[in-house]
Amino acid sequence: MSIASASAAAAAAAPPIHTQQILSKVYTIDRKYRSMEGPSSVQRVTLGESAQPELLWIVGIRTEMVGEDGKTPQLPELMCHVNVDLDAAKHQAVFDFRRTTSPRLMTLSQGMLQAKLPAGFGFPISSNEPLVLFTQVLNHNIEHPKNLLVRHRVTFEYVRDADLTEPMKPLFNVGASGMVQLDNNPIALASMMPSASEGMSEMEHTGANCIVGARAPQAVSSAADYIDPSGRKMTGHWIVPPGRQTNASDITWFMQLPYDTRVHYAAFHLHPFAESLAVRDNTSGATIMKAGTKNPPEGVGLIHVDTFSSVEGVPMFRNHKYDLVSVYNNPTKANADSMASVFLGMDDPEFVHLAHEEFAKRATAIVDSTSITIHTSAGDLKAQLMRDIAPQTSNQVARFVYAGVFDRATATDGRSEIRISVPMSANVQRMMQPITDRPGSFDQGTVAYCLPSADTNEISLRFVSNASAAHESRCIPFARLTDGMSIVEAITHAPVAVSASVKSASMSR
Repeated sequence: MSIASASAAAAAAAPPIHTQQILSKVYTIDRKYRSMEGPSSVQRVTLGESAQPELLWIVGIRTEMVGEDGKTPQLPELMCHVNVDLDAAKHQAVFDFRRTTSPRLMTLSQGMLQAKLPAGFGFPISSNEPLVLFTQVLNHNIEHPKNLLVRHRVTFEYVRDADLTEPMKPLFNVGASGMVQLDNNPIALASMMPSASEGMSEMEHTGANCIVGARAPQAVSSAADYIDPSGRKMTGHWIVPPGRQTNASDITWFMQLPYDTRVHYAAFHLHPFAESLAVRDNTSGATIMKAGTKNPPEGVGLIHVDTFSSVEGVPMFRNHKYDLVSVYNNPTKANADSMASVFLGMDDPEFVHLAHEEFAKRATAIVDSTSITIHTSAGDLKAQLMRDIAPQTSNQVARFVYAGVFDRATATDGRSEIRISVPMSANVQRMMQPITDRPGSFDQGTVAYCLPSADTNEISLRFVSNASAAHESRCIPFARLTDGMSIVEAITHAPVAVSASVKSASMSR
């Protein structure tokens, strides 16, 4: 076969790439804005148009600056950030991952307006999973912008798994940011949160920051972005005085690699006056990837930032130590702000491909379900999920229900509640994920999920019949009973202990 015919055959075998464009709100640029100071907003989007959830593969993301009409090209230098975040808890539950999922899928920034994975690789996502899209503008150079109206036109490129003739190679996302110590450090800057935008919640503000991921819970009350394993307050933003500056910081604890893997894609985020950003393996002494930049001949900004793309990939090891090394060269007479982040796409050994119908059932149960029903020998107990109050717990319970964990369990009388308990088997342990939802009060109709206690090695659901039910910090209310209270009361008010067998459990919209 000739080279031309081989190329044609490969092109014919390649699945069609679908695109979905999202227009941001219209931003008014009325003055100069440094990075992270300009107008911004958050949108929630899903990909695809399927009425039933399906597996998709994100293969590229790009942004363009356009005018108010969404078409007329505008200056690329007005682009500050595009952050694409996953709902980490839902994503982890849908794909049954044991590792912790990083919420930040990708960041585009000035000088890097497109991320495109190597051919045959993709980030898996369900078509009903929500993505949080954060967009922001800046203006380093225009002295009098005269209320210039601009917006982002963001394009997602994805492949439908149903169109594949050859399986995609799955990647998982890992991010890391360069850090400097905050205490007693003259170049450290307190956290630079983006400007407030109408309709953005506190969760979305946190996710909109251009450091990787949300701030550490223990750091929220301080100016620190993170607290490192040694207890030091760290920030991802620092000052570059006039002249050249090199900053190397440990990102091993940041990445927390769950296993040895290979990197096939990397995007790099830097501020103006950056020269390069590299990932260095301190164990081997090798620089495993490095991005150069191009600054404009005049003015402030970045014209280009390199990306890394490789079909073969570069190995990274769980037990190695890694540094992120940034080099800045500030030619002005004033201090400049800076930061450095890297976004990696790595081989995913945990991904398990499900048949289309099975995947649709799982994604529907975990992402779209609004209620849980426990089918017992005494009747059905139906409850409405409180996803806004206990999102992680709702996902965890949905994951257990889909896997049949509560099927054929026993519902026992706790005198003020019905308890459905399941022993802590290896399978249950494997599916458990960390939950940071807060415990709450118990009143009539509360349904709570309870973690194992020191006395019993089991998880349980508690259906509360009256407010005298004992409150325990290990139990998190996540639903409200909407049907079956008469069954709960009949069992809990019986003169002798009563139990019912659980036939099955199900989730529904």
